[in-house]
Amino acid sequence: MVHPGNIVKGNDTSLVVINQVTPAYVDFSVPEQYLAEVKRYRARGNLRVRAIIPQDEQRPADGVLSFVNNSVDATTGTILLKGTFANPDRRLWPGQFVNVVLTLTSRPNAVVVPSQAVQTGQAGHYVFLVKPDFTVSMVPVVAGGTFGGVTVIEKGLEPGGKVVTDGQLMLFPGAKVQVKNP
Repeated sequence: MVHPGNIVKGNDTSLVVINQVTPAYVDFSVPEQYLAEVKRYRARGNLRVRAIIPQDEQRPADGVLSFVNNSVDATTGTILLKGTFANPDRRLWPGQFVNVVLTLTSRPNAVVVPSQAVQTGQAGHYVFLVKPDFTVSMVPVVAGGTFGGVTVIEKGLEPGGKVVTDGQLMLFPGAKVQVKNP
């Protein structure tokens, strides 16, 4: 970090920076509103972290969450996290920009519907379920988390059912519907 002719003083000038490549560490942050969930799922076991290199999105690097900072950054309202990656092929490099996905949990057999299908009424959440004769029934559901435009249905629907995603204001139990965009 210094060149011939630079003035160097003891304990004041950095001469060199040494970066570790294997394992590689990736720093990222999440909004503080997710801290409770991160802590809850981390207490159950290791959380998977995936680093996606923008020019090589088909081959993400997988690692684990190894650090959660003990304070919230007051200027941004975020929590600093760190993922550790074995990085045997040295695809991750110090200072490199990557997109990070932190997986808290997975639900492989969850029933999901488009989020716009879930309606809220006086008795809670419901969906309009399309019957084989193209009439609808109002089915109460217990909605779980939402991600990427879909909502997990904890209770109330079976896999394979068809739900109404548009025009619910004009519907009532027994109303006939048409499929516009299957």
